[in-house]
Amino acid sequence: MNYKKIYRDKDHSGAYLFYGKEKYLIENAVGYLINKYVKGTEAFNYTKFKGSEVKPEDIISACETYPVMNDKKLVLVRDVVDFLGENDLKDSFYDFLDNLSDFVILIFWDTASLKKTTKFYKFFKKKDRDMDFAKLSPADLNNFIKGYFIRKGKEIGPSELALFISESGYNSKNEDVSLLDLKTEMDKIAAHAKDKKILREDISSSITENIDTNIFKFLDAMMGRRSEEALKELHNLYKLGEPSLRIFTMIIRQVKNFLSYKILSNKNISQADIMNKMEVKKYEFGKIKSFEKNFTKEFLIDFYEDLIRSDELFKTSSIDEKLIMETLIIKYCNKF
Repeated sequence: MNYKKIYRDKDHSGAYLFYGKEKYLIENAVGYLINKYVKGTEAFNYTKFKGSEVKPEDIISACETYPVMNDKKLVLVRDVVDFLGENDLKDSFYDFLDNLSDFVILIFWDTASLKKTTKFYKFFKKKDRDMDFAKLSPADLNNFIKGYFIRKGKEIGPSELALFISESGYNSKNEDVSLLDLKTEMDKIAAHAKDKKILREDISSSITENIDTNIFKFLDAMMGRRSEEALKELHNLYKLGEPSLRIFTMIIRQVKNFLSYKILSNKNISQADIMNKMEVKKYEFGKIKSFEKNFTKEFLIDFYEDLIRSDELFKTSSIDEKLIMETLIIKYCNKF
């Protein structure tokens, strides 16, 4: 269930499971419920437990105690995975969750990837009480960033917004980039910007360089056959601690994508069908279309065989990995 249901519901009671990557959104939701129901009486009506320390009977006791000078009380259990690991929950505990009094709001908070095969997760899923605080969709991300800058007294235009998102790496496969990371970067940009409107140079000079951004730069240089730039970005990746294996895997994927496009383009199917068959997003597909002419099919097949041989060298040879990578890049960029 999408976490926005928390804000749509007029009244809250019973047990909820808050889970997902976005700690920032979970913190906001918990803060919203505290302000709505127990603000000013937190000392009596707000109880927090650590999952590694609390027992089921502690939670039951906290939930059965009536609120003081209030109609509601809120009980929060952090680190659900730890709680489940320390306790073997009986059916009686689930019966307790099923029959909570209307005066209590019980929240279980998980940010450690609770398995969806567990009985605990399925209990909340069945009752539509599983609140998923996943990474934001592109539209919600745009609104979040624009709204945050407005609260800082700043404005960000469409071009600058797209640049910030691209540089942040939030929409990349690197799931470690969260809204808390974006908030840190936006605070720096807002503090650095002299004008009310955020400029591109404000973003470029403030944002922390991240691995995903460097990988994109590296792959762009590879696709454009710009060997010096590709080697420079390779060294930047090593400085950031990126392992050779991941870089190597990205090169293999790129070669496979070019080959797939060339093969599928000779079939009587639309560009949309080609993109779907390749299972890439529109932005990446556009890059592939733009750069595939830089490579012949024969070269890509030959280079793919080089990659297979290099993979064997990685596993069996004492040759320096950086030297292997540099040799591959020079051949990829320079051979026609």
